[in-house]
Amino acid sequence: MCKELDRICPESAPHKSYNAFRYAQPSTEQALQEVEEDGVSHVVAFSQYPQYSCTTTGSSMNAIYRYYQKNFPIQPPGPRGANGVRWSVIDRWPTHPLLIKTFADNIRKELLNFPENVRKKVVLLFSAHSVPQYVMNRGDPYPAEIGATAQLVMQELGWCNPYRVVWQSKVGPLPWLEPGTEQTIKALVKRGQKNLMLIPIAFVNDHIETLHELDIEYAEELGKEVGAERIGRCAAPNDDPTFIACITDIVATHLKSGEKVKPQMLMTCPMCTEQTCKHAKMWFAKATGAINPVEAAT
Repeated sequence: MCKELDRICPESAPHKSYNAFRYAQPSTEQALQEVEEDGVSHVVAFSQYPQYSCTTTGSSMNAIYRYYQKNFPIQPPGPRGANGVRWSVIDRWPTHPLLIKTFADNIRKELLNFPENVRKKVVLLFSAHSVPQYVMNRGDPYPAEIGATAQLVMQELGWCNPYRVVWQSKVGPLPWLEPGTEQTIKALVKRGQKNLMLIPIAFVNDHIETLHELDIEYAEELGKEVGAERIGRCAAPNDDPTFIACITDIVATHLKSGEKVKPQMLMTCPMCTEQTCKHAKMWFAKATGAINPVEAAT
């Protein structure tokens, strides 16, 4: 992506990517320390979750805010951002045409692995990471954005197969989004729909929740247990050229437009009670120059 950006956006070159993880290395703190050491002038906080949730993108943005609150608590971000760095935000991109095309192309490829006589009967299961129901009750936009991506993928495919949105990776006893991926597989096979495809619609790369949970726990082990004929799995975007073109276009468009942060990012959920979330959004409003500190104070 950065190589392409250097070519098509020479005015903002050179471009460099920094990986910032919440629960792995390099951590958000490590990434931001490297940004400081490199003397970067403009940071684009580019979420790698296409669909926004307070539990994913929101949590990552909160981690950025906490780093600056901890390390630069007295210096308020202004037009030049936090610690003199200009910030802007790409917080969601669930309907980008090239993201849609990447998933549609990968679904078409996976359908070819099914016998020709059953291809049109294969049920497409758009599987996204679930979240607790109480998060949804606060007004989190995640399910709607997952649905938007799935609908556009099906439109790109010409509505060729039956499909459903399902939810994986639930942990703990609290109610989470349903129907669960595992429960859906069991129910469909029991009804005689024994050819299924799992589509990791909220993930842009393969990791434990695709390579193990979907491929081994569901497609292999559960499929054998319930008597499925075949449970395939659509590839994640990974380094597909169309996907690289997608994220390149997102960043290039963002840079050339001078965009700071979308209004949706700055709005808390209607029933949100998390003060950190509110403070983080206000911080980004000031750090990006969407509002100035004087306006924020009044």
